[in-house]
Amino acid sequence: MFRFEKDMIPVLKVSMADTFNTNYFVEEFSSGLGIADLVFAKKIIKRNSVLQDFEAMYYLSEYFNKKMSKIVVEDFIELNSLKKNKAYQAINFLKLNNFLKDHKDGSFCFKGSFKPSVNEFYSIEAKLKDWRQGLYQALRYKNYSHKTFLAISAEFIHRVDKSLLLENNVGLISVNVEAARIIIQPRSMTPINQTAFYHLSENFVTQVA
Repeated sequence: MFRFEKDMIPVLKVSMADTFNTNYFVEEFSSGLGIADLVFAKKIIKRNSVLQDFEAMYYLSEYFNKKMSKIVVEDFIELNSLKKNKAYQAINFLKLNNFLKDHKDGSFCFKGSFKPSVNEFYSIEAKLKDWRQGLYQALRYKNYSHKTFLAISAEFIHRVDKSLLLENNVGLISVNVEAARIIIQPRSMTPINQTAFYHLSENFVTQVA
Protein backbone atom coordinates (compact mmCIF):
# COMPACT_ATOMS: atom_id res chain seq x y z
CA MET A 1 0.00 0.00 0.00
CA PHE A 2 2.62 2.54 1.11
CA ARG A 3 6.31 2.12 0.44
CA PHE A 4 7.54 4.73 2.92
CA GLU A 5 6.06 6.36 6.01
CA LYS A 6 6.42 9.79 4.38
CA ASP A 7 3.94 8.66 1.70
CA MET A 8 1.23 8.62 4.37
CA ILE A 9 1.62 12.31 5.24
CA PRO A 10 -0.26 13.86 2.28
CA VAL A 11 -3.22 11.57 2.96
CA LEU A 12 -3.14 12.44 6.66
CA LYS A 13 -3.05 16.17 5.94
CA VAL A 14 -6.06 16.07 3.63
CA SER A 15 -8.12 13.93 6.01
CA MET A 16 -7.18 15.84 9.17
CA ALA A 17 -7.81 19.16 7.44
CA ASP A 18 -11.35 17.98 6.74
CA THR A 19 -11.91 16.38 10.16
CA PHE A 20 -10.57 19.27 12.24
CA ASN A 21 -11.37 22.11 9.82
CA THR A 22 -7.83 23.48 9.64
CA ASN A 23 -5.01 24.19 7.23
CA TYR A 24 -2.34 24.86 9.85
CA PHE A 25 0.12 21.98 9.49
CA VAL A 26 3.85 21.50 10.01
CA GLU A 27 5.64 18.34 8.89
CA GLU A 28 8.70 16.90 10.63
CA PHE A 29 8.16 19.12 13.67
CA SER A 30 11.27 19.17 15.87
CA SER A 31 10.40 19.67 19.53
CA GLY A 32 13.43 18.52 21.49
CA LEU A 33 11.24 15.54 22.40
CA GLY A 34 11.58 13.78 19.06
CA ILE A 35 10.42 14.77 15.60
CA ALA A 36 6.67 14.43 15.06
CA ASP A 37 5.70 13.47 11.52
CA LEU A 38 2.80 15.91 11.54
CA VAL A 39 1.65 18.60 13.97
CA PHE A 40 -1.38 20.81 13.49
CA ALA A 41 -3.61 23.35 15.23
CA LYS A 42 -7.08 24.70 14.58
CA LYS A 43 -6.37 28.34 15.45
CA ILE A 44 -3.19 30.39 15.55
CA ILE A 45 -2.14 33.86 16.66
CA LYS A 46 0.49 35.67 14.63
CA ARG A 47 2.49 38.27 16.57
CA ASN A 48 4.87 41.13 15.86
CA SER A 49 7.72 38.99 17.22
CA VAL A 50 8.26 35.50 18.64
CA LEU A 51 10.06 34.20 21.71
CA GLN A 52 12.08 31.12 20.81
CA ASP A 53 14.27 30.89 23.92
CA PHE A 54 12.99 28.10 26.17
CA GLU A 55 14.28 29.54 29.44
CA ALA A 56 12.95 33.01 28.68
CA MET A 57 9.59 31.43 27.84
CA TYR A 58 9.66 29.67 31.22
CA TYR A 59 10.15 33.02 32.90
CA LEU A 60 7.29 34.49 30.94
CA SER A 61 4.81 31.71 31.73
CA GLU A 62 5.93 31.23 35.34
CA TYR A 63 6.60 34.79 36.51
CA PHE A 64 5.46 37.43 34.02
CA ASN A 65 2.02 36.21 33.02
CA LYS A 66 0.16 36.89 36.23
CA LYS A 67 -2.29 39.63 37.18
CA MET A 68 -0.08 42.13 38.95
CA SER A 69 -0.93 45.79 39.36
CA LYS A 70 2.66 46.96 39.08
CA ILE A 71 6.14 45.44 38.67
CA VAL A 72 9.42 47.16 39.39
CA VAL A 73 11.68 45.13 37.13
CA GLU A 74 14.96 45.09 39.06
CA ASP A 75 13.22 44.39 42.37
CA PHE A 76 11.13 41.61 40.83
CA ILE A 77 14.19 39.95 39.27
CA GLU A 78 16.09 40.07 42.56
CA LEU A 79 13.12 38.84 44.61
CA ASN A 80 12.66 35.76 42.39
CA SER A 81 16.39 35.11 41.78
CA LEU A 82 15.96 35.35 38.01
CA LYS A 83 18.68 35.59 35.39
CA LYS A 84 18.55 39.21 34.29
CA ASN A 85 19.12 38.58 30.56
CA LYS A 86 16.40 35.92 30.36
CA ALA A 87 13.96 38.03 32.35
CA TYR A 88 14.48 41.05 30.10
CA GLN A 89 14.18 38.83 27.02
CA ALA A 90 10.71 37.81 28.20
CA ILE A 91 9.78 41.37 29.13
CA ASN A 92 10.93 42.81 25.80
CA PHE A 93 8.90 40.17 23.97
CA LEU A 94 5.81 41.22 25.93
CA LYS A 95 6.49 44.88 25.17
CA LEU A 96 6.93 44.26 21.44
CA ASN A 97 3.57 42.52 21.38
CA ASN A 98 1.80 45.24 23.37
CA PHE A 99 1.08 43.23 26.53
CA LEU A 100 2.68 45.72 28.91
CA LYS A 101 2.11 49.32 29.88
CA ASP A 102 5.20 51.26 30.95
CA HIS A 103 5.16 53.77 33.80
CA LYS A 104 7.39 56.82 34.08
CA ASP A 105 9.21 55.38 37.10
CA GLY A 106 10.47 52.42 35.02
CA SER A 107 7.90 49.92 36.31
CA PHE A 108 5.17 48.30 34.23
CA CYS A 109 1.82 46.56 34.50
CA PHE A 110 -0.04 44.11 32.28
CA LYS A 111 -2.59 45.27 29.71
CA GLY A 112 -3.76 41.70 29.15
CA SER A 113 -2.64 38.14 29.80
CA PHE A 114 -0.31 36.38 27.38
CA LYS A 115 -1.86 33.44 25.49
CA PRO A 116 -0.03 30.74 23.51
CA SER A 117 0.13 31.15 19.74
CA VAL A 118 -2.06 28.08 19.19
CA ASN A 119 -5.24 27.07 20.97
CA GLU A 120 -4.49 23.35 20.97
CA PHE A 121 -1.71 21.16 19.58
CA TYR A 122 -2.37 17.86 17.81
CA SER A 123 0.57 15.57 17.01
CA ILE A 124 0.78 12.49 14.79
CA GLU A 125 3.46 9.80 14.67
CA ALA A 126 3.17 7.82 11.42
CA LYS A 127 4.42 4.25 11.07
CA LEU A 128 3.88 1.69 8.34
CA LYS A 129 3.59 -1.24 10.77
CA ASP A 130 5.88 -0.80 13.81
CA TRP A 131 3.12 0.40 16.10
CA ARG A 132 5.03 -0.20 19.34
CA GLN A 133 7.87 2.09 18.35
CA GLY A 134 5.32 4.59 17.11
CA LEU A 135 3.50 4.51 20.44
CA TYR A 136 6.71 5.16 22.39
CA GLN A 137 7.41 8.19 20.22
CA ALA A 138 3.82 9.45 20.38
CA LEU A 139 3.90 9.37 24.17
CA ARG A 140 6.72 11.96 24.14
CA TYR A 141 4.54 14.41 22.26
CA LYS A 142 2.06 14.49 25.15
CA ASN A 143 4.52 16.87 26.81
CA TYR A 144 3.29 19.67 24.54
CA SER A 145 0.22 18.28 22.77
CA HIS A 146 -3.44 18.25 23.77
CA LYS A 147 -4.07 15.21 21.58
CA THR A 148 -1.56 12.69 20.26
CA PHE A 149 -2.20 10.12 17.54
CA LEU A 150 -0.47 7.04 16.16
CA ALA A 151 -1.10 6.60 12.43
CA ILE A 152 -0.65 3.12 10.94
CA SER A 153 -1.05 1.84 7.39
CA ALA A 154 -4.49 0.23 7.14
CA GLU A 155 -3.08 -3.14 6.11
CA PHE A 156 -1.33 -3.45 9.49
CA ILE A 157 -3.93 -1.79 11.74
CA HIS A 158 -5.13 -5.20 13.01
CA ARG A 159 -1.78 -5.73 14.74
CA VAL A 160 -2.18 -2.74 17.06
CA ASP A 161 -3.03 -3.40 20.72
CA LYS A 162 -5.87 -0.89 20.94
CA SER A 163 -6.31 -1.42 24.69
CA LEU A 164 -2.75 -0.17 25.25
CA LEU A 165 -3.46 3.00 23.29
CA LEU A 166 -6.69 3.57 25.20
CA GLU A 167 -4.85 3.07 28.49
CA ASN A 168 -2.32 5.74 27.50
CA ASN A 169 -4.85 8.08 25.88
CA VAL A 170 -3.17 7.94 22.46
CA GLY A 171 -5.37 8.13 19.39
CA LEU A 172 -5.23 5.70 16.47
CA ILE A 173 -5.56 6.57 12.78
CA SER A 174 -5.88 4.03 9.97
CA VAL A 175 -4.39 5.25 6.68
CA ASN A 176 -4.99 3.93 3.18
CA VAL A 177 -4.15 5.52 -0.17
CA GLU A 178 -7.49 7.31 -0.36
CA ALA A 179 -8.10 8.58 3.19
CA ALA A 180 -7.18 8.45 6.85
CA ARG A 181 -9.78 7.42 9.41
CA ILE A 182 -9.67 7.97 13.16
CA ILE A 183 -10.22 4.65 14.94
CA ILE A 184 -9.56 5.91 18.48
CA GLN A 185 -10.29 9.52 19.35
CA PRO A 186 -8.20 10.48 22.42
CA ARG A 187 -9.42 12.81 25.14
CA SER A 188 -8.07 16.34 25.02
CA MET A 189 -5.70 16.83 27.94
CA THR A 190 -3.53 19.66 29.21
CA PRO A 191 0.07 19.22 27.98
CA ILE A 192 2.40 17.76 30.61
CA ASN A 193 4.97 20.52 30.16
CA GLN A 194 3.29 23.91 29.88
CA THR A 195 6.54 25.74 29.09
CA ALA A 196 7.18 23.33 26.20
CA PHE A 197 3.66 24.00 24.93
CA TYR A 198 4.11 27.79 25.08
CA HIS A 199 7.60 27.59 23.56
CA LEU A 200 6.69 25.21 20.73
CA SER A 201 3.51 27.07 19.87
CA GLU A 202 5.71 30.07 19.01
CA ASN A 203 7.98 27.87 16.88
CA PHE A 204 5.00 26.28 15.16
CA VAL A 205 3.55 29.59 13.97
CA THR A 206 6.86 30.61 12.40
CA GLN A 207 6.81 27.39 10.33
CA VAL A 208 3.20 27.49 9.13
CA ALA A 209 3.16 28.31 5.43
